[in-house]
Amino acid sequence: MLHKEKLIWLVFCFLAVFIIYGRTLFGDFVFDDRGIVEHQALLSDLNKFDQVLMLPYLTEAAGAYRPTILASYALNYILLGPEPWGFHLINLLFYAASIFLIALVLKRLFKDRALAYLTAALFLVLPIHTEAVANIVGRAEILSLFFSLLVFWELLKENVVWWRVGFWLALALGSKETAVAAAPIVLLIIYLKEKEIFCRLVLQKYAKTFLGMFLGGAVYFGLRFLVLGQYFLKSATSLVENPLQFVSAKERIFTAFSVLTMYLEKVFWPFNLCSDYSFNQLTIIKSFLSPATLIGALVIIFFSLAIFIFLKRAPVLALASAIFIFSYLPIANLIFPTGTIAGERLMFYPSLGLCLFLVWLILSVYRLAPKKILVYFCLAFFSAVFIFYSYLSLKRSGDWLTEKRLFTSAAKCAPNSVLSQSNLGAAYYLDKDLVNAKKALLRAEQIYNGYPKGVNNLGLVYWKEGNRELARKYFLRALSFDFPYYGAYENLALMAIEDKNWAEAKKWLLELYSGNQTAVDSYIAPYQGR
Repeated sequence: MLHKEKLIWLVFCFLAVFIIYGRTLFGDFVFDDRGIVEHQALLSDLNKFDQVLMLPYLTEAAGAYRPTILASYALNYILLGPEPWGFHLINLLFYAASIFLIALVLKRLFKDRALAYLTAALFLVLPIHTEAVANIVGRAEILSLFFSLLVFWELLKENVVWWRVGFWLALALGSKETAVAAAPIVLLIIYLKEKEIFCRLVLQKYAKTFLGMFLGGAVYFGLRFLVLGQYFLKSATSLVENPLQFVSAKERIFTAFSVLTMYLEKVFWPFNLCSDYSFNQLTIIKSFLSPATLIGALVIIFFSLAIFIFLKRAPVLALASAIFIFSYLPIANLIFPTGTIAGERLMFYPSLGLCLFLVWLILSVYRLAPKKILVYFCLAFFSAVFIFYSYLSLKRSGDWLTEKRLFTSAAKCAPNSVLSQSNLGAAYYLDKDLVNAKKALLRAEQIYNGYPKGVNNLGLVYWKEGNRELARKYFLRALSFDFPYYGAYENLALMAIEDKNWAEAKKWLLELYSGNQTAVDSYIAPYQGR
């Protein structure tokens, strides 16, 4: 790829990304982004950077260790400040850089400009990517793929620098566990590059590369074990986040196949996109004969076999299948239950394989009969898809600008989700609309009365209505679950402060601040001085 061509492609990537997603720069911290704000004191302190690298992602029980992401948040605070625009900006920059790298990697590997550019362009505009790009915590998906692409790019050089391969792999794994897909994809890329892999000369040539990958993986997994302990290879979550952890293996697998069918539909027919698929939005499938389950199972079988079937006949399809299957399985709930039943952001990495597969098929049809009319048809088709998907992505990104817009959207597309109804109730509560807040929260309680944050939020409504006894009951209940909502301690303390019951207020605050008396005194002092 000529230098000028690279520059033009780079400019296109950044312009397209900022045109489609630029409005997110005006967005707030929403939904899971709140975790970034809650850890601001730690993340924004350069002196505690070493502590940041040894933190679990969210909680230890979540079974996630993502030091690359936490480090990126820390650098965000340090270099660009605490405002959300800086966090959104970094997401956009890395998304554009990933699109740029996709084309470079495919072009160098297959020597096919049309395949490289069209695959990257299609990937760029897929509306299902909106959650990964517009939601700040979606950075985990973006960086996981970005650093994986750097691994692949390094492998395609004439002189591979072995330590870079290991370094990029460690950063990819430290972004999200999905990056384990990079390891088998590396083997396939080496095969496609050298036309062989298990011969002595190839093994000798890439011995240092394999050593670098081993060291990069060892560093990550070693630290992961130290940080997560018993949650090294598992996660503990509630029924709300992933009901598949609480059903039989058969039902989990049947439902997981069904979820894949839903994903495939939303990748290329991106209507009714949604930020929430938690309990009780998706139906647990009990029969393998369910059409969605059968389709999902056939898709998994097809892409698994396609790696070998097309290895020599159509290596592009072999790579596309490998990218899809190896990045999808870790999040599929097929081999083991994960932390969530479904999420559109989870299709970010796997969708690259789908885009590559589809573009190759379309180009192959065109190249079989390259008539003028067909040229015009293909150009018109890709132009229409690019513009239409761009419009849908632009429109969808607006839902992520504020929590009220997001929660209102989620309640429409996921009306049976306790999480969506509870979040909508919270948004109404913050707007001081107690009537609609109570309506949404009672609906959430009707769906499932064991969601701690929803229980707490309903307690807040009762408190505002003057029913302090019932409010107290709900706050205490929010603390009684296996995954309690600790904010209820603060609400109980504030109720005690209203009564000037300082002893009780301090008791709840000591629970909230894990016995830190200094923090308790600092919190309560302004109230005692009134």
